[in-house]
Amino acid sequence: MFKKTTLVTAAAALAIMATGTGSSSAEARPARAVDGVVYHHHHKDGGSPCEGLDGCTFVQLKGDPKTGASEAMFTLKAGTPFSPHWHTSPEHVVGVSGTMLWHVKGHKTYRVGAGDYLYYPSKAVHWGKCAPGADCVYYVYDSEPYDFHPAER
Repeated sequence: MFKKTTLVTAAAALAIMATGTGSSSAEARPARAVDGVVYHHHHKDGGSPCEGLDGCTFVQLKGDPKTGASEAMFTLKAGTPFSPHWHTSPEHVVGVSGTMLWHVKGHKTYRVGAGDYLYYPSKAVHWGKCAPGADCVYYVYDSEPYDFHPAER
């Protein structure tokens, strides 16, 4: 039987190896993709309509939103709003172009433009609108399967 301190030390060693923060000669070598796959999507390939939201399309970049983590790029026509809703997964949003006015219940309104980052936790009610003048393009990462739940403001 391992002592508790041995388990903690082993766990710490595994964490260092997993995050790559330990020092070794491997640091001098280029990193490899974990799954060995390279992903590419060309913007001219188009997108799919967003369920229940006219003026919105998306491109699934990586992962299967029905079963696990996924990444997608969304385009929302200028002036198009989206209604209050929440997801089981926390969301990471990065603005690519245009300006989104993003409301997170209990917080202020966030302007998300090119290069801006917005994170909100699981089940945070949010809603918003693509500001007039230019279509909004933004990237979303969900760490858990994607779901959509309508909500009140």
